[in-house]
Parts: sequence; C-alpha cells; structure tokens
Amino acid sequence: MIRFRLPFLLLAFLFSVCVAHAQVSVQLSIPEHFYVAHESIVATVSLTNNSGRDLTFADTDQYQWFAFRIKSSEGRVIAPRDGRPHLNSITVRAGETVKRSVDLNALYEMGEYGIYAVKAEIFESGADKFYATRPANIEVTEGRLLWKKVAGVPDGMPEAGRMHVFSVLAHQRGNDNLIFVRVEDDQDGRVFCTFPIGRILEGAKPEMQLDSANNLYILQLYGQKAYILTKVSPNGKFLGQTNYSAEKTRPEFRKLADGTLQLIGGRKVDRYAEAMAVNPPKLSVRPPGLPTPPPSRD
Repeated sequence: MIRFRLPFLLLAFLFSVCVAHAQVSVQLSIPEHFYVAHESIVATVSLTNNSGRDLTFADTDQYQWFAFRIKSSEGRVIAPRDGRPHLNSITVRAGETVKRSVDLNALYEMGEYGIYAVKAEIFESGADKFYATRPANIEVTEGRLLWKKVAGVPDGMPEAGRMHVFSVLAHQRGNDNLIFVRVEDDQDGRVFCTFPIGRILEGAKPEMQLDSANNLYILQLYGQKAYILTKVSPNGKFLGQTNYSAEKTRPEFRKLADGTLQLIGGRKVDRYAEAMAVNPPKLSVRPPGLPTPPPSRD
C-alpha cells in the first residue's frame, strides 16, 4: 500500500498546482526587442479569469496587485521610480480577459544600456497568491547620432533660461531605419523625450534647423519624392508633422527676417491619404500625439 500511496500523493499535489495556476492566466506582450535608451517601452498585460467565478484584484498593505519584476543581465533588480503603477482595483468576471498597458521606462530606471528580463506579476489577495508571466527579454541600446545642438529655452516657457540638448538619432528596427528625437537638460541630464518620428531611406540624411523660438524642424525623405516635416519644442513636446511631395528638387528651409522657418520647393499632401493609407505604420513607430486605442477588456 505504501508503494502506491506516495506516487498518488505526488500526483495529487501536481494536479493542485496546475489547477491553481490555471485559475488565472497572465500574459505579457512587449512589441519590440531592441529599444533606444529612454524611449517608451510599452508593456501590455493580459489577465484571464479561468476560475469559474468573479475575482477582485486590489492592492493590500503589503502588495500591489499589478506590478513588474525587472532584472538586468547581471541579475540586478531594477528599482521603480516614484511613479510606479498603483492601479485601481478591478473585478474580472468569470471567463473575462482584461488588458492594461504601461510605459515601463516611465516607471522603472531602465535608461542604462543592456539586456533586461521583464516579468509581470499579478497578486490575488483573496487567494494570497502571485501569478507571474514568463520573462520577456529586451535590449536597450543607443542609436547612431546624426545631429546634436544645444539651445536655450525661451522666456515664457517651462524651463525658461535652461539649456537643452537636441539629439537626432538613427536606429535600425526590423526592416526600417527609424529616426529618433531626444531632448535633455544640458546640466542635470534630465531626459524630456525620446521618440521615433518615422523611417528614413538609407543614405538620405535628414535636414535639421532651429527657428527663432528654438523649435526643432526635421525634414526627412521617407519614400520616393515623399518627405515628412516634424516639429519639436525645446522642452521635447511633439508639435506635429506635415507631409510634402517634391517632384524635381529636394525641399529646403528658408529663414525669414523674423526668425521663422519656411519650407520651399515642396507641396503639402494629405498625410493619411498618401503616406499611411497604403502602408500604415505600426503603433510602436507612430509619433506621440497621434490617436491611440484605450486599454481594452476583450
């Protein structure tokens, strides 16, 4: 009898572990493997309730119900910033899947170059149990510097009188060579933004100019006779994009007497009709400011 009892107990234990973990299914999705330092790293966590009953997830005095565990390749645990997520409690109906997306770089100190292993952890207070995802590995690198300029922040703007550094970087992501813009403080190194503004053709160097208010204008060739003009403020705010076509010569900047910039030699086109209707860019390469879908509950 004893010979058969031990395997039976072991089997019962393994069955209970599998059932417990099957009650809540958690998955983590990060769209890219390589990221430029200080770029937004959007992580989406999907939580499915397979328990057969409604479950409520809420913070306790000890634990947050929604959190991440991030380690460097050396095994160092990455500390959260002050603004780490404190999401409101939610009730997940039986059989329902909910999704939440956050910017990891805004919540954790991930500005250093290297490889990071990211896990999402969900705590169910009713069962006093954590559910963790498999680790997703990402690598933070630096792009190739194309252009750099130090400029002052004009009066009347936040950070007025400070000197900020504009950097324009190129970074290969998949089959696309993307352009990134970074704005940081020249003295204390604070980074105000790092984001992609679209792809660029190989060998077609973009043109950069500052206007009288030290707004950065970037003109890039991204297709046959097709250009994008991007505008970024001295504080790293995305101020919009305009699409241009040029049949014969490359468009160029002309600075007017009042210091404003004018683009000559190009014709404005409908950015969605001509630039994005045929090959709409992925969400991860779209510039900030464009509409993005809210977190879903599907």
